Order: sequence, then C-alpha cells, then structure tokens
Amino acid sequence: MQKTEERNLERGRYPRENGFIIVDVAVKNSRQLFNERDPAPFRERDLDEEFVRYILNSVREFPLKAKMKIRVFINEETNQQVEQTTLQDAFHAYFNYESKLSRTKLRERLRVGRWFFLVGLGTLFTCLSISQFIESAQTSTRISTIAQEGFVIIGWVAMWRPIEMFLYDWWPHRQLLFILAVIKLRKLNCNRSTIRIISRVPPGV
Repeated sequence: MQKTEERNLERGRYPRENGFIIVDVAVKNSRQLFNERDPAPFRERDLDEEFVRYILNSVREFPLKAKMKIRVFINEETNQQVEQTTLQDAFHAYFNYESKLSRTKLRERLRVGRWFFLVGLGTLFTCLSISQFIESAQTSTRISTIAQEGFVIIGWVAMWRPIEMFLYDWWPHRQLLFILAVIKLRKLNCNRSTIRIISRVPPGV
C-alpha cells in the first residue's frame, strides 16, 4: 500500500526534492498574495482567496503525512513592496487564525448536534408513545393504522438529521483542521526573489 502511494506521488504534477513534494506558486508581485479589499496592514491582512484555495487543494491531493514544500516565486517585483518578514508573519498568522476558526466551528457544530439529538430523541419518544396509544385504543380502522405508522415514521425521521451530523457532517471540518495543521508555517527561508515555505507534519497528526 505504501509503495503504491509513493508511485502515485511520483506520477503527479508536483516535482519532488529531497523527499519533499513541491507545490510551486508564481506571482508578479507580493501584493498578489493578499486580499486587496482587506484594509488591514499587510501583516494582519487576509491572504488572496485563489492563493489559499490553490494551497488547500494541492495539500488535499496527498496523504496528510506526506512531507511538502510550498514555494512562492515573486517574479517581477523591481522594488520590495512588502517586507519578507511581513510575508512570513502574514502567512503564519493567516493559517493559524483559520485553524482556530475551524476548530471553533467544529465545536459549535457538535454543540448544535447535541441539541438536535435531544430534540430528535424527544420527538421520537413522543411519536412512539402516540403510536402505542393509538394501537392500544383497539380501533382498527384504516385511518388509525395510517396514523399509527405515520407517527413511527415521523419519530425516526426526526432522528435522521442528528445522526447524520454525528456520523458524517463533522468529518470535513476535522479533515480541514488536519490540512491547516500541515500547511501552518514550520520553517521558512527567504531570498530576494523567492519565499520558500516548508511545511512539515506536526506531532499528533
């Protein structure tokens, strides 16, 4: 299985260097890495949506434990529009913030899921009680039979959404947390033309 994964990585459109998968991004100038609509200073500004989407989609193509480098080439910047340390701090701060935000969203979804589960459980108990009451009334008519079966169906349908939330809905948020943990800055080396971001798998992932 491991050998198959390695062969798949070799066939991909991403080059390899010293055991690392390379994700290259090229821009004309450093300003293209940021969201121009964000009025905050560069160090606190959001990154460009297309840049972030490309990084996320690239990381999703590989196992979370794969070692990766994210290299950003700034090609046509004649003068230094944004300090290199500012770019480092902005990249690091953005993905740290997104990681915290995703963790908060996951906790909120699980909290809402617990409330939905309690509401669904109460609805199921009520509907089953009504169904049993109709059955005990011994009025075997078509309407009573339909009502009895209908309350059973309604009760179980009320549990469908809470069960779906606990079984399936939380996983994309958890997966995004792992991906953000992989992307978060671990080591960064700079020169005048290239920002070289090296992302390693953090402990526990």
